[in-house]
Amino acid sequence: MFRGGWQDEKKADLAHGAHRHGIGHGAGRGGGGGTPAPDSGKEPSKPAEAQALSQEPVKLLLAQKWSEINDADFKNLIVEPLQSKYPNIQVEMLKGDDIKGMIAAGTVPDLVATWVNLIPDYQDLDLVEDMTPLIKKHNLDLGRFESTYLDTIRGYDKGGLVALPYDSNFNLLYYNKDIFDKFGVPYPKDGMTWEETIELAKRVSREEQGVRYRGLETDGYGKLALQLALPAVKDGKPNVNNELWKRLLELQKRIESIPANEPVPNVHQRNQFMKDRTLAMFATGNNFNLLQSDAAKGLNWDVAQYPVHPDQPDVAGMVDEHVMFVTKQSKHKDEAFKVIETLTSDAVQKKLTRASGKLSVLKDQGIRKELGADMPALTGKHLEAIFKGRYIPAYTATNKYPDAGKILNEQVAKYLKDEQDVNTTLRTAEEAIQNHIRQVDTGTGK
Repeated sequence: MFRGGWQDEKKADLAHGAHRHGIGHGAGRGGGGGTPAPDSGKEPSKPAEAQALSQEPVKLLLAQKWSEINDADFKNLIVEPLQSKYPNIQVEMLKGDDIKGMIAAGTVPDLVATWVNLIPDYQDLDLVEDMTPLIKKHNLDLGRFESTYLDTIRGYDKGGLVALPYDSNFNLLYYNKDIFDKFGVPYPKDGMTWEETIELAKRVSREEQGVRYRGLETDGYGKLALQLALPAVKDGKPNVNNELWKRLLELQKRIESIPANEPVPNVHQRNQFMKDRTLAMFATGNNFNLLQSDAAKGLNWDVAQYPVHPDQPDVAGMVDEHVMFVTKQSKHKDEAFKVIETLTSDAVQKKLTRASGKLSVLKDQGIRKELGADMPALTGKHLEAIFKGRYIPAYTATNKYPDAGKILNEQVAKYLKDEQDVNTTLRTAEEAIQNHIRQVDTGTGK
C-alpha cells in the first residue's frame, strides 16, 4: 500500500490515495549578487533598487500550504530578518492552507510558500507568473542556487521561473541502535543497495518475548517511486507499465515479505520507530524536528545513507523542495520580492540550516555542511550521510488527472496482498489510467 511519510503528515495523507506525492502531481544583504546599477532617471546617484522600494509602511499577506514553515520558522527566518533590513515591510501569515477558499472570500495573498509539486494548483488559480523580471530588477544572483532546484521549477513554465526555492528535503536511513545491539547485528552503513538493506533487515526482523521487531520500512512504494522520479502520468500518457515501476513494486513486496516484517495495520511508521521502538530501520525523509522532540527522548538512533539501486549508486532521490513566489495580483511586488530575497540570503539560509535542520538551496557547501549545528539532538549523529547521495530533478507534476494515483494504489494493493501478479497490476493500472485520461481530455469525466 502507498503509505506516506512522516516528515509531513498532510503530504502523506494525500499521498495515500491520491496523485500528488510521488505518483501523479507529475527549495537584502547577501541575497543579491553585485551592486545595483544606478537609475538613469531624476536621481542618478540613487540605486534603482532604492527608488523601486517605497519607505511607506507595507503589510504583505503570506499564504502557505505544505510549506513546512511553522510559527518559530516564520518568526526567526522571515519576520526578524526582514524587520532588521526593511522595517517598513511587515508580513502576516494567513491562517489555514485553503488558498482557493481565501481567494474566493476576497483575500488574495502577496506571497505563497508551498511544496513545488503544488505549483499547478496555483497556476489554475491564476496566481503564478514568471518572476524573471523581478529577479533581474533586484539583481538576484541565480548562480548562488543549486541548479537542480531551479531546473525543477522551470519545468512549470518553459523559459521562465515562477518561484524560488528556500529549503529542500533529503532522504536518509534512520535506524534504532538498540535493536541492532540487542540481536548482535552490525549497524547499517553508507552505500548499501536496497538488496543489501533487505538482507540486513532479515537479521533483525523477529519476535522476541512477545514483541515483534520489524527490520525495514520504506515509507511505501510511493516513496520508492520518488527516488527514481517516476510519476504515474507523464506528458499526458500513462507511465506505469514499464520496467522501472515493476522493479520498485517487486522491491516493495520483497521488503513486506520478510518474515516478521509484514506491515502493521493502523499504526503509523513514525510511531513504530519513535514511540513503540520496534522498527529497526526507516528509510524516509527529513524528520530531525520530530527526533528532537520530547517524544523521542531516550531513542538511541542514528542515520546512514539512503539505500540505492545498483545502476544508480549515487541517486538518493529526486528534488523535494519548498518554494515561494510573488503572486500575479500583488500590489507590492517589489516589497514581496524582498521577503524571498531575504529568506534566500546567505545569513538566513545559514540560520535555517543550523537551527531547523533543513537543507539550504544554495550551492555554498559551507552553509550546507552546518546542517543541524544548533540542534542538540543531532550532536554526534552521522550527518555526513546526507551529502553522499545526489538528487535528480523532479518530474513536472500535473493536477489534470486526479484519479491516476488512486487507480494505481488500488491495483498495487491487490499485488501486495497476492491477489494478482505484478504484470497484471501494471497492465490493468495502465488501461484504467488511460481511460481516466481520455475521460478528462474529452470532458466526459473528472
